[in-house]
Amino acid sequence: MTRTFWENCLHVWVWMTIGFGLLFAGAGMPGLDGGAVDASAFDASGMRISVSLVGAVMLGWGCAMLAVWRACGADVAVWRGLSRAVLIWYVVDSALSVATGFPINALSNTAFVALFLVPAVKLGFFGGTVRA
Repeated sequence: MTRTFWENCLHVWVWMTIGFGLLFAGAGMPGLDGGAVDASAFDASGMRISVSLVGAVMLGWGCAMLAVWRACGADVAVWRGLSRAVLIWYVVDSALSVATGFPINALSNTAFVALFLVPAVKLGFFGGTVRA
């Protein structure tokens, strides 16, 4: 497959990040909560705000990556650093998910990061030397 194909895969992943951010941000609002999680879980104190804040952070993360995409496309020097940030998120979030009794979140994180890693590897974000 061509470099353009993998760049398009990365671009789709950025938009998926934005979409999931919107989904979870909306999940904090009654009536919009059914698409993201079991709405009965929102009966716990603080749950709606927690899910909304996670969604807001993810939405911001996705919008920041979209700005990077629009500024430089799939430039290896830039995305190498962003790739490290994605992997740090994955390790910390997944470890905390398992430690606090929510391993299903670690599984969904694994699927999400895999969708990032395939184009990232194909685009060379983890290998060779890169210009300064």
